[in-house]
Amino acid sequence: MKSYKINLYLNYVYEFLLNCNITQLLWPTYLIIRGYSLVDVGIAESIFHLTSMLCELPTGIVSDLYGRRFSRLMGRLLSILSIIILMYEASRWMIYLSFIISALSYNLESGTDSAYVYDLMLENNDEEHFPKIQGYREMVLQTACIIAIMIGGSLADISYFLAYGISLLITIVSIIVLLQMKEIKNAGYQKMNMFKGMLHQYQTSYALFKENHQILYLILSYSLFTASITTCHYYLTNYWKEMGMSITQISFFFTLENVAGLAAGLLAYKMIQRYSKEKIVLYLPLFVVVGLMGIPFFPISIISLIFIAFFESLLYISITTFLNQIIPSSSRATLLSCMSMVFSIMMIIYFPIIGWIGDHYHLKTAFIILAVISAIVYILYQHILRTRLLKKDHFE
Repeated sequence: MKSYKINLYLNYVYEFLLNCNITQLLWPTYLIIRGYSLVDVGIAESIFHLTSMLCELPTGIVSDLYGRRFSRLMGRLLSILSIIILMYEASRWMIYLSFIISALSYNLESGTDSAYVYDLMLENNDEEHFPKIQGYREMVLQTACIIAIMIGGSLADISYFLAYGISLLITIVSIIVLLQMKEIKNAGYQKMNMFKGMLHQYQTSYALFKENHQILYLILSYSLFTASITTCHYYLTNYWKEMGMSITQISFFFTLENVAGLAAGLLAYKMIQRYSKEKIVLYLPLFVVVGLMGIPFFPISIISLIFIAFFESLLYISITTFLNQIIPSSSRATLLSCMSMVFSIMMIIYFPIIGWIGDHYHLKTAFIILAVISAIVYILYQHILRTRLLKKDHFE
């Protein structure tokens, strides 16, 4: 039990460092300062998500077959390589390569992060408290983001290069912490050819999808709407700069967003206990869509961002909890990666379109169109859930 607690706390430290990404919101402005357009920024983000879409399942399989810590370590090493390329290379194609490598780094962590925690708790018969731990993890994530935004915004006013240098150092420290953590491997894994192992994992995951439609509903509940939020994030920095705000001021408003996410982390466990899965899956995305409708209108967009952050965090904690409860450990990272894959598909569609509209018309117009699209998607989404989920595939 002592070792279990130590690994849980080490994971908090690791995820704090992982999410203390001081350049997360700076890179679009960084590329523009280096002479790229909003369309170039959109292409770079699309490349990231295209890579992510193609590699989510294979990297999830790596985690399920070869270990959670191994997957995370490979992700951190690739992150270092991506930062170095972005810092020292000026060629457009090398910048694109940096985003490809960054996507692979993200893939090797996504799905594996909550799978590591759930499997660790499963080993110690403590999985019933997973929603509470997810809430704590969300608080750690949001606290890290608050600190990262404050530091990143201040450093950007001094030097973008310095900001990326410190980000590199934080990544190295996270690797040191990760190496102190216990490895968790698939207990039922049988040594076999790598390609045969991956094929077997694909077949097993597909069978789980067919057997339990809840997995698909849960994945769609999160992925369809968070892509809109992420798109807003990256373009809001430039939109608010056009409104005359400094990076430091913008960083402060993004800090308030993270405070809202932190509050959601405190309340998520009680919400999951109080409300049914059907209500959570059906109505939390609606609050996200309502928040998106205020994004185009400054200064209402500041309040809308905070509103969205609160409900997006509740949605993330709820969906990852529900998924971990119904997915077996042998396929956990693979199927959790599907959520990121659907998210990436939506980002490939949204990001360049919003960038193009913002370049040729105005970002306010682009945000209005994004809000309308999200509303239409929700109307279709809730219709499907009401006709299929509530009648045929009722949640247990």
